[in-house]
Amino acid sequence: MRRTIDVLLLVLITLLSCSCHNKKEDQSKQGTPIPFQYAKLVKLWDFGDYKKLEIKNPWDTASLLQTYLLVDKSKPTPADLPEGIILRTPLEKAVVYTTVHCTLLQELDAVSSIAGICDLDFMQQEAIIEGCKNGTIIDLGNSMGPNKEKIIDLNPDGIFLSPFENSGGHGDLDKFGLPVFECADYMETEALGRSEWIRIYGMLFGKTEKADSIFLEVEKAFEQIQAQVLADTTSRHPTLLYGLRYGDTWYVPGGNSYMAKLFKTAGAQYLFSETTNSGAIPYSFETVYEKGFNADLWLFLYNGKEDMNYTEMKFYYQFKSFQEREIYACNTSKTPYFDEIPFHPERLLIDLYQIIHQKKEDNLHYYKRLVE
Repeated sequence: MRRTIDVLLLVLITLLSCSCHNKKEDQSKQGTPIPFQYAKLVKLWDFGDYKKLEIKNPWDTASLLQTYLLVDKSKPTPADLPEGIILRTPLEKAVVYTTVHCTLLQELDAVSSIAGICDLDFMQQEAIIEGCKNGTIIDLGNSMGPNKEKIIDLNPDGIFLSPFENSGGHGDLDKFGLPVFECADYMETEALGRSEWIRIYGMLFGKTEKADSIFLEVEKAFEQIQAQVLADTTSRHPTLLYGLRYGDTWYVPGGNSYMAKLFKTAGAQYLFSETTNSGAIPYSFETVYEKGFNADLWLFLYNGKEDMNYTEMKFYYQFKSFQEREIYACNTSKTPYFDEIPFHPERLLIDLYQIIHQKKEDNLHYYKRLVE
């Protein structure tokens, strides 16, 4: 009996020892978290010989959109990698669907790593346009239906595109084993959250130090404006109307949207702030007029060969902001608005702050006061 008890104790000690050993091994495989302060859709760990990046599904944050394993291409691929898409970094032959990310890669000095692009007609970056002319960058056509044969021929080490809910995947690209990177940054609901993705793209293209430096400058400028608004208790907080009627519909940003949050940060009282939507909300002209005809400020975007003026806007003559000449507009055909603000929200915030608090209008980056 005594011998039986001794054997059982020995087995128990052995099992506990193995359990502790396995627990220690499991802990060592967890990696070191690389923190993100603002971006809510990403998690990143450093395992020494690779990094693991998880991107949450923006439409169901309880699930993952994709997992990526970043492995230094100068080193052999680790034998014990977990499940995920392997990206050998730094990337040197990428296909980039969006002009936004092309613009960012130029800022990161990574244009030489772009092998193909989409939507050349909307591109404003000279280095990328020139690359398409001299053949160092391949024009792949429209981003909604790119030339997949050309993409396959390029055999890129990364394809950067924006995911959409229920989009049905990426066509034949997945079947050919091409590594598709889901650029879900646009689904972040905070301005600095999307901007912080700069750090991820820096890691992918071997520009970590430069990307971190850019983001720190963005954060610093953003926080300076926030501090100024909070500190200046004497500043006005005007009511603000946004958008323009198109046909019978007027789209306004929801109260939980990226833009509505910027308006609040800059010190304005956004007229549709009570709505809970994070996207655009369609309203009739009558609904917006009833709520916004007495707004102190009115801002909108448009795309035109010539700048708009009050004569063209005479339909809106009953609006207070029209009568008091407090309308500011951004002509997106003449400014890099859409390409810059996703990763540089501080530039838009500075514009908004100067407009709202009537400071240095001649230094506005995107908006202009509407002319007669």
